[in-house]
Amino acid sequence: MVTMRQALRAAVLRNPEILGRLKGSLRARIGDDGALATMVDAAEALEPVIAEAVERRPSRLGKLGLRSTHLLASLAADDGSNARLARIASGGKVGIAFLDIAGFTAFTEQMGDHAARELLVSVRAAVEDRIGVGRGEVVKALGDGFLLAFPSASQAVRAALAIRSGLTTCGPQGHAGAVSIRIAVHAGEPLVEEDDLLGHDVNLTARLLDHCRPGEVVVSEAAAELAARRLRRIRFERGREVKIRGLMTPVRIYTARAVR
Repeated sequence: MVTMRQALRAAVLRNPEILGRLKGSLRARIGDDGALATMVDAAEALEPVIAEAVERRPSRLGKLGLRSTHLLASLAADDGSNARLARIASGGKVGIAFLDIAGFTAFTEQMGDHAARELLVSVRAAVEDRIGVGRGEVVKALGDGFLLAFPSASQAVRAALAIRSGLTTCGPQGHAGAVSIRIAVHAGEPLVEEDDLLGHDVNLTARLLDHCRPGEVVVSEAAAELAARRLRRIRFERGREVKIRGLMTPVRIYTARAVR
């Protein structure tokens, strides 16, 4: 049976074998009572099928929109984003990092929306410029924050410090002073769902930001233990236990610092 994801990928990549099976399957379902949400406008190859469906069952057209949009987003650029996340997660433990801008709400109130937008653009550019240090990927942007993924904990820590360093002179035009960011790093085995990371380890990483001071890179004990063996010029200092919302057991964290 051809899944929706295979169907969309076949359309995007013009896979004749799967696409042929898809067309037959879709045509057989046009007159059925089953939902036509499996039919999406993924590429020109599917247009005749959708046109026939709309002509025969126009009331079903509205059901195509939301799910097809979500699936197509995950297949952008020949399904590259999902493939890259899958490769990152293939080694087992994934380096997970959350980054946000300290005091962003106050900055927006003082400087205005235009300056806030410039700040976000500058931070995004700095993140994308330095994330390659750890062979990482920007999973998604979340307001003034970013979720990042890396093949290992050591690469996540190395990239986090490089990103912070790259942001010391980053800022929107007309705004004096360095941008202060917070970065939390953890290591675990998150679920890779299309072009996103999900699960307990992702949630834990996000909540570590609650215990991260402006300009600091905090690293969970799990990530520090994995990374320490490979990072000779990075120290993990100020070890302390913190209470994480929703967890009964405290989590030990450290501050990462580059040593020259």
